[in-house]
Amino acid sequence: MSHARVRTAALDGWAGLLADKSSTAMSLPSPAYRRDPVPSGNPMPTAANSMPLVDFVRFSEDVVRQTRDVAIPWLAGVHYDLASLGPIGTAINSAGKVGTALRRMVDYFALLQDCTDIRLEREDDMASVSYRILDPDIWPRHHDAMFSLGIIGQIIRRGTRGAWEKVEFAFEAESHEMRGDIGKVLRASCTFGADSNQIRFPAQMLDLALPPTQGPQADLRQLSNEMVAQRRNTSLVERLAQVVYRDLNTQGIEQERIAREIGMSSRTMRRKLAEEGSSFQQVLDECRMRQAVFEFRTRPDLSIAQIALRLGYAEHSNFTRAFHRWSGASPQAWRANLASTAH
Repeated sequence: MSHARVRTAALDGWAGLLADKSSTAMSLPSPAYRRDPVPSGNPMPTAANSMPLVDFVRFSEDVVRQTRDVAIPWLAGVHYDLASLGPIGTAINSAGKVGTALRRMVDYFALLQDCTDIRLEREDDMASVSYRILDPDIWPRHHDAMFSLGIIGQIIRRGTRGAWEKVEFAFEAESHEMRGDIGKVLRASCTFGADSNQIRFPAQMLDLALPPTQGPQADLRQLSNEMVAQRRNTSLVERLAQVVYRDLNTQGIEQERIAREIGMSSRTMRRKLAEEGSSFQQVLDECRMRQAVFEFRTRPDLSIAQIALRLGYAEHSNFTRAFHRWSGASPQAWRANLASTAH
């Protein structure tokens, strides 16, 4: 996951918002990343049209830290030109309803950014879109979330014609970590310390019509083919790790279920993992340990036993032994050292 990438098109629109902040000497990342014209063909991230996700996230954090303006990432998302996303933007812009546009955004998001869990869900009379970077080494990532939810908010606003009643937000970060009054910026109710970043809204908004747009129609079959090609070109270890990170804290990590989701039998998955020099247990153990460090960093109020439970251990003593084998230190010692270096 250290190689997670995002399309450099994500940088579009930020320069104008930073123009009035010249005293901070804030600028976009290296021009080496700006080789990405508006894409019109293959939308898959490549070395020429993408940048490390960690660099983009760091950039969004630096923007707020240096400008002291927490609204910039949100505004960058709300006013983002979806045409910059090429065929994916076309698919979103040509959708007739809010729900269709959001579904296309979610379905093809992996072509824009790696190692991310993004979901559109509906429960009773409320709908939600949640967004979370899966790589536990990328933190803080508070304002990347503001930017991404801003794009989603833009789509919803198109259907509501600007109405914003009953929309709610949740963020992974604690309120004091986001450097400003987020509720005031969003003009909505916000909660913090959640497991994912989320925008919730009345489900009836999914059926709202979007204003018609001029331009080409979406080639959804081509986008689906690109998704298949991307999965084929991603190692099984990487695909498995993303599912494990996605499901930790939410449901049991079952080998049979995950194999079916990936599209193979558990026997075939074990064989292919062995061909890559790994195993299901090795991937699971590595994900758990890296996620444990993430939990230490982001949830200092949780006990070791609570963290062990979140990681799927029935007994926290099993977690303690596994963590010691992985790191050479106990979870308590690691957490204490992390806290001391943070101050």
